[in-house]
Amino acid sequence: MDIFSSPISKFMTKKVITSTVSSTIKSVCKSMYDNNVGCLVIVKQTIKGIIPVGIITERDLVKIVGSMELFYPQVSIREFMSYPLISGNSAMTLSKAMDIMSKKNIRRLPIIDRKGNHEKLVGIVTEKDIINAIAKRRRDRSRS
Repeated sequence: MDIFSSPISKFMTKKVITSTVSSTIKSVCKSMYDNNVGCLVIVKQTIKGIIPVGIITERDLVKIVGSMELFYPQVSIREFMSYPLISGNSAMTLSKAMDIMSKKNIRRLPIIDRKGNHEKLVGIVTEKDIINAIAKRRRDRSRS
């Protein structure tokens, strides 16, 4: 099977660090630092359970801090997160995920599986995950 027709679930990072819509800029920055990640998926509690509603990235945080005349680290992240959340599902192909990321000009794609009315965050695909998958394929082919 060609790598680009493989399901994205083969390449996604399954441990996704999240934060809530009521988190502050400071707590989001600390969580990103503590977990050595470049983004957090923002979630909220609903009747359906915990659902992903947005994303905040390092680039977003730079824009926030750079645009504020006075920086207030206790401000809620809710007003700064990117939403609605652009996402994929674990059955989509690597090629489809790359198309979405390219068309939407995003570097991270949360992977959400839906069953009935329920959504579950099952992973995230980053540009780095895609580059690593392609590089591994090239290494494997050169050994053959």
